[in-house]
Amino acid sequence: MKKLVIILILAVVPYVSNAQSYFDKYENMNDVTSMVITNKMFKLLSKIDFESTDKETQEYLNLVENINNIKVFVTENKGVSDKMRGDVDNYLKKSSLDELMRIKSDDGENIKFYIKPGSDEDHVKELFMYLVGNDSKEGKPETVILTITGNIDLKQVSKLANDLNIPGGKELKNVKKGN
Repeated sequence: MKKLVIILILAVVPYVSNAQSYFDKYENMNDVTSMVITNKMFKLLSKIDFESTDKETQEYLNLVENINNIKVFVTENKGVSDKMRGDVDNYLKKSSLDELMRIKSDDGENIKFYIKPGSDEDHVKELFMYLVGNDSKEGKPETVILTITGNIDLKQVSKLANDLNIPGGKELKNVKKGN
């Protein structure tokens, strides 16, 4: 019986894992800039007593309280970018994410958004963004992977992305389920 339980657990673990662990290898890789914000940071932010009756502040606090993780990985290295593209392709094939939106700009930037459906039309369990383009300042090739997990309110996520200065954050304002 004990062996059966262990085998069952080992069989289920790959399906329970998400993008958070799938892309963790990039966190400490050379030529990759990473930003990782854990749910502990969001819980800490939600406990701060702002004593504000401002509706926007309260909405922001409600959003961050329901986020588990945000991870962003950025590279300008062609070899690392190629590895990222392969990992993104594999992840999308194995996951249950739905394509939400694609943006192709005239300067060669391609951005794709994917979601894992949530409890209702305005919420998702995971928001995944993959950007391939050029750094606007220096024109260098740039690849970005962004993954946000939790009970994510799509109405508020663009504000968070802009506040954290996440590449591709301005495009998030147009993200809506069913887009």
